[in-house]
Amino acid sequence: MISTWKFVLWPLALLNRFKLGLRARLFDLGIWKSVEFEMPVVFVGSLTRTHTLGISLYIQNLLKAALHIKRDIITSHALTPETKEPYLYLHAYAPLVFSTSHKVLGLSEWLQHHTDSSAIVMNNEFVQNEIRPQLKILVSDFEFPFYHDALWPVGNLQGTKTDIRTSDLILICATPENADLNKIKDNLQSYSGIVTPVYFIKNSVASLNTFNSSDKIEFIQDRDNFERLILNVLQNANPDSE
Repeated sequence: MISTWKFVLWPLALLNRFKLGLRARLFDLGIWKSVEFEMPVVFVGSLTRTHTLGISLYIQNLLKAALHIKRDIITSHALTPETKEPYLYLHAYAPLVFSTSHKVLGLSEWLQHHTDSSAIVMNNEFVQNEIRPQLKILVSDFEFPFYHDALWPVGNLQGTKTDIRTSDLILICATPENADLNKIKDNLQSYSGIVTPVYFIKNSVASLNTFNSSDKIEFIQDRDNFERLILNVLQNANPDSE
């Protein structure tokens, strides 16, 4: 729930909304440049402060990809990665997990030295930035979905609710088995304006915020369809044959 006193911060939230809208517009117009890599790039992120590392690890394992994580995760877990600028290997996670101080240069350098990479999964990325992904996965929570939240500093939203329109598929965490899934889908569609594939998983956000949870994600239904959509980002992928 949003604390009542925080609503006095609405002017700052409106200013934040203006800044986010201007930022997106500058990228759309090409004034702020963005780059698309030949290698498939997958964004896994949220509009709130939902942790997405467990899901990113799951996607990484599925695609046999490299995983990029932000530096704030390194700091929050007191890791001491091996420094090899412009990117960092994070062996505390896995051999193919790394971080960069500059996204475009860091990913370019990584791909130069790891030409056999099948894809790059970028954790905690969703809002439009200097990299254009081939697939954007939005993660939200069943009990407190992003559309019940508000822009920072009133709430936790780091992007506008209409940013859902840029997502290619949506994952809802901590879904009860008796939940009305169609109602959730209708709510999401009211913000997106389009029909975006939605998948529900039983795991809570807290349980997914571990480094070995990628093989423990439990889907309510349609796991095969979800994995097929993910695998389709790979060139020459033929999930139906698996």
